Amino acid sequence: MITSCSPERRLHRLLALHPELVQNDTIRIQDTTILPGVKIDTLVLFSQLKDTVTITKEKLQVKLYAVNDTVYFWAEQESDTVVITKEIAVERVVREGSRSKYVRILKKNWIKVFCLLGGLMIISWFFKKF
Repeated sequence: MITSCSPERRLHRLLALHPELVQNDTIRIQDTTILPGVKIDTLVLFSQLKDTVTITKEKLQVKLYAVNDTVYFWAEQESDTVVITKEIAVERVVREGSRSKYVRILKKNWIKVFCLLGGLMIISWFFKKF
C-alpha cells in the first residue's frame, strides 16, 4: 500500500520547522440573545389570600390591587438583550504580499535567469564583433 503525508501533516511539520510563518491572532465572537418579555395576569379571592405575594426581579413591574373582595395581581417583565463576547486565540499562516508572476519566477530561478542573461550578453557581444 502506498501512502503519502497528508497536507495537514506537511503543514504541521513546516510550521514546527519555521515558527516565524505563524502569527497569533484573536477572533472576537459576539453572541446576542434576546429574552422575550413575560406577562402574568391572575386573580385571587380576598378571603383565600392568607400570605403576601412578593416578586422581586430585575426589570419586573408588579401591580397588586384589590377591588371589593377580589385581589388583582398583574406582573410584567420587559424584554432584555444579553450580549456575550468571547475572544478566541487562533494561529494563522502569514502570507507574503502579492507579487507579480515575474518576480516570483525570478526569485525561484535566479541562477537560471542569471545564466540566461549572461549567455545572451555573450552572444550579442559575439555578433557585434563579427
